[in-house]
Amino acid sequence: MIGAILNGNPGMVPAFAVLALLLGPAAERLARRYALPKLFTALLGVALAAELTATLYPTGPGGSTHPVCTRGSDLAFALDTVQGRMNVLMFVPVGLFAVLALGRPLAVAVGAVGLSALTETGQGLLPGIGRACDTSDFAANAIGGLAGVLLGCAVRLALRRRIRPGLREWKLGGALAAGVAVPVLLLQAFVFSPAAPTGLVDTTAAQRELAEREAVSVLGPDIEVVRIQRSVSEGYPDRLMVMTRTGSIGLEWPSGKLREVNQYAGGPGTGGPPPVTISEQDARAAADRFARQWLVGRGAGTEPRVAPRGGAEGSHRFTYGTGAAEAVVDVGDGGKVVRFLGN
Repeated sequence: MIGAILNGNPGMVPAFAVLALLLGPAAERLARRYALPKLFTALLGVALAAELTATLYPTGPGGSTHPVCTRGSDLAFALDTVQGRMNVLMFVPVGLFAVLALGRPLAVAVGAVGLSALTETGQGLLPGIGRACDTSDFAANAIGGLAGVLLGCAVRLALRRRIRPGLREWKLGGALAAGVAVPVLLLQAFVFSPAAPTGLVDTTAAQRELAEREAVSVLGPDIEVVRIQRSVSEGYPDRLMVMTRTGSIGLEWPSGKLREVNQYAGGPGTGGPPPVTISEQDARAAADRFARQWLVGRGAGTEPRVAPRGGAEGSHRFTYGTGAAEAVVDVGDGGKVVRFLGN
């Protein structure tokens, strides 16, 4: 996620540099004033600069004109995606350096969770910057901050420093929790509109494993998978979209039910030799083989409607089933299924 953002927004690097040059020295001056560790306090300022840049730097027009917060996927999904892991790692330095600088693990833990909540709320309140409020991001950020707190506690224990909170720290933690939770919850309840995740999102390891296995089964062992994403649409089953060098396939998640296939037919411009012209009879045999494997319960074994050279790229089209169970199989020259659409 961060790599993609940087590629499309080169201004993030100088923006971070400016913020780091502002917050780092400011933190160091606070360290002198309140007798805090100078190095760790300065590093905390730099970590905060990185967090602010990565989460609030404008990346383009937002997808909504009013505050919306996506009620994201479960916690396992948030931690099993590249975006989720990057969100976790982004907050680890904040928790770590805050504990080492301030020496108050409980208050820092509350502050890290609060910072995550404020960040997501701020993103939702500013749709024009191209960011979005998402509860999955909040969970991943909070986990990263708490992991940093634990690392900071481990370092303090190694240095034989106190980590047990006193009464004053408990009061500070409570005040921080109330000060953040009350406005955030009020905004989420009365200003934000809840929304389900939609569009193309990242995938988990289990989803990638299923998608890669089915792609090989559908397209053959020599297929090269380029990208796998999950397509989310409210009211419909999730789909795994597998992009390859020669096309794409779509699968339902978690059933693995094949929904669509799109492939280049071959020939000039595709990097391979011209395909062998196929007869309608041979195309029918290839379509029936495909139907027996992938259309169980969806017209397999029935007599298809045939449209010779009536499919994609001049392929032979075979339509199995009727109504909601209708499925279209286009077989191109060389016996390759170049298009499949099924319900």
